[in-house]
Amino acid sequence: MTVFGFIGTGHMGSMLVDSFIRRGAIKNEEIWVSNRRQEKAQKLVEALGVQAADNLEVAKRSDVIFLCVRPVDLEEVIAGVAEILNPDKLIVSVAVDFSLRRMQKLCSARTVRAVPSVASGRGLGVTLLVLGNNASMEDRSLLLRLFRSIGWPVEVAEEHLEVLSDLTSSGPAYIAAILREFALEASRRSAEVDSDLAEELIKKTIIGTAALLEDMSLDDLIAMVATRGGITEEGVRVIQAQSPEMFRQLFLATSIRHRLVKERIGDWQG
Repeated sequence: MTVFGFIGTGHMGSMLVDSFIRRGAIKNEEIWVSNRRQEKAQKLVEALGVQAADNLEVAKRSDVIFLCVRPVDLEEVIAGVAEILNPDKLIVSVAVDFSLRRMQKLCSARTVRAVPSVASGRGLGVTLLVLGNNASMEDRSLLLRLFRSIGWPVEVAEEHLEVLSDLTSSGPAYIAAILREFALEASRRSAEVDSDLAEELIKKTIIGTAALLEDMSLDDLIAMVATRGGITEEGVRVIQAQSPEMFRQLFLATSIRHRLVKERIGDWQG
């Protein structure tokens, strides 16, 4: 029996434990959890029937250890259990700004980076995977199986992880922010349009749009709705003219933030 450890049971760690159990990917008796605040880990014990211990005990008992902590805390967490992290262990870090190279300097375990999405909690998230050069084909098969149970795992190059995580991991927040502004502007256009109604309408519209996009490309959907000479076409032209600069600024801002985090943890190679 493979035993899975989750060090860090904040939002991401708890979501993964809950989702893997609910989707039947891992049995609750196969999971050990720990957290800096043990009451958080205890909540999972009570809710899901997993087992809790401190970081060292979880690392000892587990074959696969998910490290679900912030990048700024990851080195300290790894150092605290490094004596246990031998080549028989597989560690999976969900921290975007902590490289495989750095993890491999801190311990001798097999290493993988995985960046899930909050949508994984609904079984509809993209998980970006980067396998270390010491990870095995069996490790790859295991992680693909796990993350397929909660969405779509995609293997990517490590150097592309930052920009792609903006699309997948951060993407739900960015999409929600854009839709919120869209709805708010609609309500500002007329005093009779309630902002809550506008938000509900745009939420329902995006759900339907997502269903359509399962069978067609973005360009195909635009062409289907924005008929030549029509009203929608005019709106699409505005978006195409104005949005490139907004998204350029978005990626610039997140790139700067990634660099600041890497400099803080000593993982920046300029």
